[in-house]
Amino acid sequence: MGVTLPYQRTGAPLIAAVLGLTAVVFVLDLVLPLGIAVAMLYAIPLLLTSKELPPRFTLGLAVVASCLTVLGFLLSSRGPELWPAVANRSLSLVTIWVTTILVILNKRAVQGQQDQETQRRLLLEQLPALLWVADTNLTITFVQGRILNTLGLTPEGVVGTTVPEYFPLEPTSMPFTTHLRALQGDPGSYVAIFKERTLRAYVEPMRTPNGAITGCIGIALDITEQKRLEEHRERLIEELRDALTHIKTLRGLLPICAACKKIRDDRGYWTQIEQYIRAHSEAEFTHGICPECVKKLYPELSSSA
Repeated sequence: MGVTLPYQRTGAPLIAAVLGLTAVVFVLDLVLPLGIAVAMLYAIPLLLTSKELPPRFTLGLAVVASCLTVLGFLLSSRGPELWPAVANRSLSLVTIWVTTILVILNKRAVQGQQDQETQRRLLLEQLPALLWVADTNLTITFVQGRILNTLGLTPEGVVGTTVPEYFPLEPTSMPFTTHLRALQGDPGSYVAIFKERTLRAYVEPMRTPNGAITGCIGIALDITEQKRLEEHRERLIEELRDALTHIKTLRGLLPICAACKKIRDDRGYWTQIEQYIRAHSEAEFTHGICPECVKKLYPELSSSA
């Protein structure tokens, strides 16, 4: 199964036109007198290859045109003077190869620009942020960034809309007022929640080389995960503070009854020492009788022992 190259699919009519024009030039070279520099016309089909055809095709056509130039010289009828024909053929060959070099250099320059444009487009599409440009009416004229997919948006659906369509118009709305200040030359930032995602945005005025403000440019970062981690950290800190408060209560001065050994808590209630320690720590109690208490409470048992 053969492989079809892209230029063979898209440039087939152009290839036919280039080859046909080359054949016409060769026929004219054979028909017209030898002293006329018809071979210079091979530069026309060479110039046509600068659009869609690859450099290899241009180079191959230059070789073919050079061979046809020499062949036309050999097949044409000789005139009384040979040196004008030789000079014209030499000039035609120079024209063919100069044209070829210029066409190939132009192809490389165009390809380089296309590669840069492709890299720029891929960079903007994969940028882990949201980049947008709005005019003085806050109409969005450009938007790009990987966050668009996260938010369920597309560049085609956002371009042409306005900033107020995504955020409230109240004077207290930070996104809206930040854009207005940027149009007045004052950059700013804000944090907003959009479609359950937390975004930190920075908005700058966009100026011409003369300093005139033509709109504003903004970039937003998705800080949802960072915000979630910060909230989790705050909860942990609060829990640690509560635990530390309990630990300090146990280590402080505890008012205890000298008779019944009950402890008075912060609310003024007297509780058994076991209950107090159990409520303020993870300690548990088991009960037994020490030898001294056995002698006091059960002297008959201690005497028999």
